[in-house]
Amino acid sequence: MENLPNDVQNRLNNINWDHLKDKYGIAKETIMNNPTVAAQLAYGQMTDLVYGSTKELTGFFSLRAFPQGEGKEWAVKLITMEKAKTPNDTLYLYNQPITSPKVKEALLERTSWEDNKKKTHHGLANANGGRPIAIELDGRKQEFLVSIHLPTNRVVGMPVEQVKAMLLDEHGHSRGRGIYGVTFTDEQAKALAEGKAIAISGMKRDGERFTCCVQFDAAQRQVVTCHPTWFKEAQKAGLDMKYSKEVKVDKEVKQQVENTMKQGQKKGRTQSIKMG
Repeated sequence: MENLPNDVQNRLNNINWDHLKDKYGIAKETIMNNPTVAAQLAYGQMTDLVYGSTKELTGFFSLRAFPQGEGKEWAVKLITMEKAKTPNDTLYLYNQPITSPKVKEALLERTSWEDNKKKTHHGLANANGGRPIAIELDGRKQEFLVSIHLPTNRVVGMPVEQVKAMLLDEHGHSRGRGIYGVTFTDEQAKALAEGKAIAISGMKRDGERFTCCVQFDAAQRQVVTCHPTWFKEAQKAGLDMKYSKEVKVDKEVKQQVENTMKQGQKKGRTQSIKMG
């Protein structure tokens, strides 16, 4: 618990931990001893799986905390797992079918890749459906970005207007958020709020600079980085040239793409990173 950032600890103080333990069998210590889950819960994300127990169910669940208003305790919702989605399934958001074939294809596309230790991983290729969809909610049509929350296999949506509010100010300019030390430009922030993937160079991790694609994940409620092998696909689609003035096709990038093509890999699974 001592290793958690102050803002995470302060947000979690709004949760009624006694109620969480009595209703779901999940103790405060279980959350606090897992920095990833603690941060997810603090920032309103659907968490990784946590073991719990209710009167009806016992097993692994995802949690999500909802602020109820100024000075009020946060409500915590338990989210159960669903079966993995397949291309033959109809995908729903708020009980309404997702009718866009391209969005469905992007959500369900899967891929495999190798990490630095030559271990093979399998997962979803995209962080969201690539474009907003229209949903009738609260008596009006709203645009949502949609993603699949891998721990629970659930389709999750976030209103585009909320995504824009996170990334853009009232004048349509970037709020200065970024990732791995690179701040999003106005054009990049707008593209991300529309669900698009953009390629960015100059990011730094563990002292090393790298180029990668980023996209907004509606389930995680933040921008995530994509596996480096996706950069090949970004170049094919022209995403780097259209949205990222940071990217230049220099010798290093060309070599990266050539190496990727030799490996015969496709787009890679996204990895989350909290926005700066």
